[in-house]
Amino acid sequence: MSGGLQALVRGLLDRAGYVLWKRDYLRYGVLPFNDIARLSRHFDWPIRTFFDVGANIGQTSREALVAFPEARIFAFEPHADSYARLASGISDRRFSAHNVALGNSNAVVPLYEYGKEGDGSLINSLVPNARFPTHFGYKPVERSATCVTLDRFCEESGLGSIDVLKLDTEGADLFVLEGAGRMLAEERIRFIYTEFNDLKPRAGVTGGSLMPIADFIAPFGFRFVATYTDYITPGKDIFVCSNALFCSTTRSGESSTLAGRSVA
Repeated sequence: MSGGLQALVRGLLDRAGYVLWKRDYLRYGVLPFNDIARLSRHFDWPIRTFFDVGANIGQTSREALVAFPEARIFAFEPHADSYARLASGISDRRFSAHNVALGNSNAVVPLYEYGKEGDGSLINSLVPNARFPTHFGYKPVERSATCVTLDRFCEESGLGSIDVLKLDTEGADLFVLEGAGRMLAEERIRFIYTEFNDLKPRAGVTGGSLMPIADFIAPFGFRFVATYTDYITPGKDIFVCSNALFCSTTRSGESSTLAGRSVA
């Protein structure tokens, strides 16, 4: 696109309330998968294995299939109804769905269902007092699910590494990481992308806070990269739904400026 035409398009978009950016020039903290792709190119880390933990009906898995065309996507969803929609809704040879919860034990565990089908509130968690449902007053219905550790799943599946570990487990994200001790210690995970609602833990709820996760993975060489806010619900107590990206530094080579086109 010529400079004049580009300026014209930018002007028209600006008047309509839009902004035009080339993906490689976007600031970090806008598009998480774009940031992962830029960093992976910089460090020469091909994205070949993507774990979607807390996959629901496959929203993130579909994005990952497009964003990382060489990756195998492993999706984990313990809730029976959501898993059925996940497994039947995506047909791709690079995709596999697993009706288990990842956590810090290998056992049948309580699974807490919140909300109801059809209004966007149906979620599930391994904890009875997750941040989202506690804030909005949803009461849990106890069911059960098979839980396995990430270490065991990788060992039994013959997986040597995970390039992207995405976590959205409604308060149980730290449990998943606790079950990945061997993979973390052996430097077999490169990116961690996890949901959070608060920086520090809140009384009366389990999980949902970023600092315990950051503190847990820091000794394994993970460096905070950026946050991405999905939505904010204003009120007396503002509810924030965000995600954070961490990158392993244990095999990243010499330090570089991780901003804009410098890592493209």
